[in-house]
Amino acid sequence: MALWPQFLGPAYRARSQAIAADTLINLYLEVTENSADAKQSTYYGTPGLKLLLTVGTQSCRGCFSQDNRTFVVVGNTLYELNLTTLVATNRGLIANDGKPVAFATNGRGGEQLAIVGGGQLKIFTLTTNVLSAAIALPLTNAPVTIDFMDGYFLLLEANTIRIWFSGLENGLTWNALDFFSVSQTSDNNVGLKVVRGRIYVFGSQNSGIFYDSGNATTPFVPYPGSIMLEGAVSPWAIAVLGETVYWLAQDNQGRNRMVSTTAASPTEISTPPISFALASYTTIDDAEALAYEQEGHPFVVWTFPTGDQSWAYDAREQQWHQRDNWDQASGSSHRWRARGLCATSTLLLTGDYATGALYALDLDTFQDNGAMIRRARRAPYLSAENQFIFFRRFELGIQEGVGLTSGQGSNPQLILSVSRDGAQTWTPPVTATMGAQGQYTNRAVWRNLGRARADRFVVEVTVTDPVRIVIGPGAWLEAAAGTGEL
Repeated sequence: MALWPQFLGPAYRARSQAIAADTLINLYLEVTENSADAKQSTYYGTPGLKLLLTVGTQSCRGCFSQDNRTFVVVGNTLYELNLTTLVATNRGLIANDGKPVAFATNGRGGEQLAIVGGGQLKIFTLTTNVLSAAIALPLTNAPVTIDFMDGYFLLLEANTIRIWFSGLENGLTWNALDFFSVSQTSDNNVGLKVVRGRIYVFGSQNSGIFYDSGNATTPFVPYPGSIMLEGAVSPWAIAVLGETVYWLAQDNQGRNRMVSTTAASPTEISTPPISFALASYTTIDDAEALAYEQEGHPFVVWTFPTGDQSWAYDAREQQWHQRDNWDQASGSSHRWRARGLCATSTLLLTGDYATGALYALDLDTFQDNGAMIRRARRAPYLSAENQFIFFRRFELGIQEGVGLTSGQGSNPQLILSVSRDGAQTWTPPVTATMGAQGQYTNRAVWRNLGRARADRFVVEVTVTDPVRIVIGPGAWLEAAAGTGEL
């Protein structure tokens, strides 16, 4: 049979499913770097959520880890975590407005951890383990987010053009004259990030870059020519991976898209289907982004609470897929459960948007805290030709013999559905085994899939068993010319 490598590709569901109906859920693509390898492309399952401990019953609002100390805010409480004993210590209260919190530290220079949440700034002293009361600030409006550079905490004030800087190595002191303003453009500030000695300041329609000039009175000044015509939708939809900044952007033309930059030249990374999805949400102002790297793949995941969906971008492969939380009882897809994320020395820590559960983001965990992960691939159309074809056999390349010793997953199944009318209706699902444990010569084959026009034929494969998923190098199709060619 001929290999159909196009089975492996990104999510790309167009405005019209008759043109492109491709979906990719809880799977990501890896292209082999060695061109001599015969198998060039593979899908792997996205990480599961491995429960570490539960603190309270409310949503996680943020995680932070540095120098073997790890903190989370769950609901209105700051906890310090011991990830060896899995014990959480209550370190005090953080105002809870339901939105994420921002962390920044001045490290050994001041031994302070700054937390902005609920419109307040608090300072946790790392040497005494004491959380301050809300800091009295010379701001007119509430603080939104905070970062650190060159000995100064940098604090963004809501609905203004002002960025404030603290006393040197001291987040407890803020002078009414210690701020700088964005004057190159007229829009209010939305968010900020510090990357490699540069301060990225995001406005509602434009963004710019500042640096430390060394001037004692006005240290922070704009880089000449650094204005970018891409503002930010939300302070929480901005993420940093390495030296690259990613954000959900908007501009003065009303366009929304995901972009990235390492300097002052943003590159659009979203696709027209992503833009179509964004336009379908009632609001995107509540969007949040998580960024992490795992086994050489840098991922940025944007979650849209109102739209109840999560979109993930793999910067290595420059491709998109979806993350979701599958409700088995209702058969419906919802946003990914992960909220807040940081890398510790041993794991990737994340929380839950609805509960106090804290997880490790783990590629060897195949459930979300015991709940099913549904992985799905709806492939591209087989051809643009309007010829009828009999589909004799469809075989999917997989890693076989991955079954568990007992229970669900001891005989894991792949589920195939077929559409012959351009993804409008689907045949009843048909299963094929992935192989019980040790059955390494198993083959996932479906036969006699019927007759359809090649330009209307779509296959969808799903897996719900809690086993390791490896799909590649594609699928094999055996087909014969049908009757009634046009």
